[in-house]
This record gives sequence, structure tokens and C-alpha cells, in this order.
Amino acid sequence: MASEKLPPVPSPNAFASELIGARAERGLTQGQLATKSGLSLSAIKAYEAGRNMPGARELRELCQALQISPNKLLFGSEAPFKAQSIADLLVDGEAEDDHVARGRATFLLGLLAADERNAIVTLLRSLALARHGEAKVREVLLSADMVVGMGREMGRLTRDAVVSKEPFSDEQIAASAERLDKFLDSQGHTPAPKKLPKN
Repeated sequence: MASEKLPPVPSPNAFASELIGARAERGLTQGQLATKSGLSLSAIKAYEAGRNMPGARELRELCQALQISPNKLLFGSEAPFKAQSIADLLVDGEAEDDHVARGRATFLLGLLAADERNAIVTLLRSLALARHGEAKVREVLLSADMVVGMGREMGRLTRDAVVSKEPFSDEQIAASAERLDKFLDSQGHTPAPKKLPKN
């Protein structure tokens, strides 16, 4: 099923077209609409020319005079906003794909300033804690950090193997595992206790 697209942000030209259409449907002249709405004729002309957009009060007066909803006048639809998933909002294509949506969300976070990113991450963490509790959130964050840490280490091992043209050595793998443990520790995860060899 195709993803629903968000409606466009109201623009003066789109609003002008809806206003002219609604006025014509009711058989009103610009002057009659001005009188009926209590707005000036110059304001009506500016709206219909696409030069201005009405404020909240003016929009209310126009809607009452034309017996039309603000959604219809602004967006051309009575129900412009439909319930959408994260995939609907972030994925362009025929099918919803949460993996792509999450990846895109991560890259979009990279476009924000540090304080904006922190605010969004704090909100996400708060919502997750409220819904699932601390144990589940810690489990998910550990999984995420494991994926990130292991990805870094695999990248490093692969790069070293390509440069040296040698397979991974036991020493390289041990060093990689130690760096991964340190990374997880730096992220606040308590490392699992090491099993001592039996004598």
C-alpha cells in the first residue's frame, strides 16, 4: 500500500485558489465577502491575489462568512492530516519500511544542532522508559551499542587485513574484543563477569 504523503504547508497561492472557489460557489463578490466577514475589501483582494495569508482571527471570520472549515480553506481537504507511521513520514516509496525509516531518522538527527538532538533523544528515552521500563530500555540500548561497537571493530579488522594482506590474528581479535568491552563500559554497560579457567 502506498504511503500517504503529508499535505503541503498552506501557501498564499493555494489559499487564494480555495478562497476564490469558495466565494464563487456562494455567489459572492469580493465586496460582499468583505461586508459579510467584516474584513476590508483590500484584505480580500490581497488574499485572492496570493499576496497575503490571513491571521487566526481573519481566517475564522472568512470561514464563518463562507460556511467552510479552516482545513478546507487552507488545504483544500476536510481531513488533510491522517494517522501516519514513522515509515509514512520518512520513507518515499510504495511500501512501508521501518528499517529505512529508522536509518533516515538517524541521518536527519545529524542535521540538527546538538541541543536539538539532545532534546529529541531525551524525549525518545522518556517515552521508551514510560512505555517499557528501565530494564527493557537498557536491554535495547545494549543491543544498539553492541551493533555499533562490533561494526566499528569489524571495520577496523577488515581494514587492517586488507592493508596487511593477512587474515585476522588471535592477537588482533583479542585486542578488538578488549576495545569493544571498553566501548560498552564507556556507554554505561556493566561488562559480563569473565569466567575463570578451571584448574
